Amino acid sequence: TLKTARKDKENIINEDYERETLSPAIERAAGNHLGNIKNDLIFEKRIEKLQKEYHRWYYQVAYKYKLPTPRILAFILRLINL
Repeated sequence: TLKTARKDKENIINEDYERETLSPAIERAAGNHLGNIKNDLIFEKRIEKLQKEYHRWYYQVAYKYKLPTPRILAFILRLINL
């Protein structure tokens, strides 16, 4: 039971980081890049494409420079809390 609770807590931390920090930052950067589009339908299509691209770039840079990603965030937070 404790192992399951710990895994659930770690998954929540990873999801929260992704949802609350990384995704809004990428969404804002993509939206700023597409600032002059007046048609909402075109804007939505382009922003989805850019967000996927920016996520890919984020993970490529994180992998290249050995930066933390949401996958290992729970491990890092556990080390900090010790």
